[in-house]
Amino acid sequence: MNKNINELHREKTKKVYFPNLNGVRALAALMVVIAHIELHKTIFHIRRIPDINLLNLGKIGVTVFFSLSGFLITYLLLEEKRTFTHINFKGFYMRRLLRIWPLYFLVVLFGFLLYPVGSKNAIWLSVLFLPNLAFSLNLLPAIVDPIWSIGTEEQFYLFHPHFFRFKRTEHILYALLIFIIIIYTVEIGVGKLASANSIYLAFRNLMYYARFDNMMIGAIVAIIYNNTKYPQFKFRFQKLFDTIFKKWFQIVLIIAFIIYLLFYLSYNISHGDVLISVMASLLIVNLCETGTSIYSLQHKYLDYIGQISYGIYLLHKFCLFLVLYLVQKYLTPGNMIVENLIIYGATIIGVIGIASLSYYGYERPFLQIKKRFQKITQ
Repeated sequence: MNKNINELHREKTKKVYFPNLNGVRALAALMVVIAHIELHKTIFHIRRIPDINLLNLGKIGVTVFFSLSGFLITYLLLEEKRTFTHINFKGFYMRRLLRIWPLYFLVVLFGFLLYPVGSKNAIWLSVLFLPNLAFSLNLLPAIVDPIWSIGTEEQFYLFHPHFFRFKRTEHILYALLIFIIIIYTVEIGVGKLASANSIYLAFRNLMYYARFDNMMIGAIVAIIYNNTKYPQFKFRFQKLFDTIFKKWFQIVLIIAFIIYLLFYLSYNISHGDVLISVMASLLIVNLCETGTSIYSLQHKYLDYIGQISYGIYLLHKFCLFLVLYLVQKYLTPGNMIVENLIIYGATIIGVIGIASLSYYGYERPFLQIKKRFQKITQ
């Protein structure tokens, strides 16, 4: 009996740690920054890098963020349920509130003050965590438009934890699968009607910017992975899933991922983010298994950038717009290599600097309070 109590105590105080995931956050954040540098050069009449299209790199980064978010939130909820037999919903929402809201509302406040071209509707939609709706209607000012994805995540968090009210893990998996099938069914139906009616077109755009499917894919992979480590039900395709940890499969997966991303950069692939989510989630699983993974993102610089990635994502356009303005005003167009070294170097260094100030000077006190509501730490 005492042995069981000790084991339970160790289980309750354990820390879930995936050392590679900060590297994933870092790469995803940098993808978004690079894409936005190229996107906004035209506003300041600065030449883009020729012969290579980097604009879709931002879409890739955001999709990876969504997949990682769905995966990690689900895995942590499963660990909480497995350890404590239930989910503390109040604790979950307090953790999300303390992590997301402080910087989000600061960006909304200063963004609309510094760049007051958005409508009043955009302000209210942003305050009510509907910035993805404002973004789909082209209402958000460019300097704050990254907030659209934060609204998407907050909307996802409203309903996703309640899937874990099911007692059995396989029922959670089935519910997620049914939900994602419903999403795709509705999207197909709305897509067919969009050409005939502007309202359906607007609804289709909103559904695209909801991106619940990306997070759901990450969540489904997290359930299968967690069940692989701590079997709770018999998964019919377990042997197939186990194949992803084999060396040959990892090589094939990473090559296929790179090739697909190169195509995605050059072509607008309809719903191309779905396949990115699937492959990214499988890559994330392998990164979690450091003992068998053939690749690693464990590096002190990537780890640091990943740690402050929320600030990088939300604040990078403030720094970017300043750099582009200064380059336009004071740098005479000349050697493109030198010009881009200045733009990219100043933007990335500046963004990391401002995100560091945000993390240590503003976000960290809220993160300390957040720890009071954590049962499973990461």
